[in-house]
Amino acid sequence: MPRWRHHRISLMISTREQGQAIAIAAVTQSVEVAFDLARSLSLPESTLTCLTESLFQISAESPRSIYNAGDQLELGIRRCGERLKTPLRQEESFLATSMQIAHLAKKLTKEPSTQQRLRAAIEEIDVRRTKEASIESAQTVAHRSLAELYQSHISPLGPKIILRGEPHLLQRPEIAAKIRTALLAGVRAMVLWRQMGGKSWHLALRRRQLQRALSTIH
Repeated sequence: MPRWRHHRISLMISTREQGQAIAIAAVTQSVEVAFDLARSLSLPESTLTCLTESLFQISAESPRSIYNAGDQLELGIRRCGERLKTPLRQEESFLATSMQIAHLAKKLTKEPSTQQRLRAAIEEIDVRRTKEASIESAQTVAHRSLAELYQSHISPLGPKIILRGEPHLLQRPEIAAKIRTALLAGVRAMVLWRQMGGKSWHLALRRRQLQRALSTIH
């Protein structure tokens, strides 16, 4: 009987572990959305909308509240779970981009003044977009402004992230703005991962725990 109780306790997922799972799923979705925008435009707009809205959740109480309890992270949760199951089969470009995002997030956490400027700028963008006449125009303003924020505050922190894709897509200003918005959301999610105690080695040595935590998000 004691062994059974111990076994049950070991399977429980802590709030911190669930927060880590939500954060890494959001990072995964950010990279997947950025790749899709650069290559095919096959994903629904809602996958980007979730990431965009997460940037405006500055005073959220928990990771679940940032991403609406994970309801719009289905893509990230699914793809993250797949990658945790078969880590050796991961696409090289996905790993490279994720590592670049992790590097930028680490740099950002060491610059409190940059974080404060980002927060103030995002709050201003949030106010500005609410004054637009339609949802479409509000989204356009948000993507364009967040992309500029990424270029001015995040890009200078490290090597530029370069995505390969279709030239006719990459050359469109609105697509470029959406890609930068997705990358900014990825950096925000990676900062959250670090705040929740996430470490790079967790992805190699705690895959099962993360997989279980991913299953509890919905």
